Amino acid sequence: MTAVAGRDLPGVIGHELRNPLASAVTTISLLGELVDAEDPRRSMVDQALVDLDRMTDLIDGWLSLSRTGSVERAPVAIDALLLHARHRHGAVLVSDRVGVTVEGDRALLERALDNLLDNARQAGATRLRIAAQVLEDEVSIHVEDNGSGITEAHLARIFEAGWSGSGGNGLGLHAVAATMHAHHGRVHCVRLAHGTRFTLRLPVAHSHAASA
Repeated sequence: MTAVAGRDLPGVIGHELRNPLASAVTTISLLGELVDAEDPRRSMVDQALVDLDRMTDLIDGWLSLSRTGSVERAPVAIDALLLHARHRHGAVLVSDRVGVTVEGDRALLERALDNLLDNARQAGATRLRIAAQVLEDEVSIHVEDNGSGITEAHLARIFEAGWSGSGGNGLGLHAVAATMHAHHGRVHCVRLAHGTRFTLRLPVAHSHAASA
């Protein structure tokens, strides 16, 4: 029996997930038709459909990246990303709207923020703060928490695939770094007196950079 080569694994996983995912979408959609709009369970059905759609978009994004080394590009509003993170994670948004867009895959960029905020919660954070700022042709998104932090010795390894200082699978922060690289950006981490700050830096879309 021939083993699946590592380079082929993302394609195989994507192929195998598509059919059951499509079946789940169909089933939940049919269930939604059986639940009245006034039924308190309707919001749960609608949220399940939203999450399944996000899964589909994430699979498509990672498959594109694994096959071509790049992501599908479309305008993504930074303000919308920040509002998404605030809504999903209860984070405090401490900056004004920046009004710029980047070119990239919205699902992957949203997931990068999700990973950072999920990690912060797992590290015991009770306060999550997000801010954005634009400097010339680059936008920086800062994600700050008051969790247990990262030791100085671990800073150099936190983005390595499979490495974890807390017993996790070591893929979340690696996925963040891979997403930034695919968008011609970068991620940086600094230790705080009480917690951690991650900064995502992305190039502003040319139309906005030119008019700034």
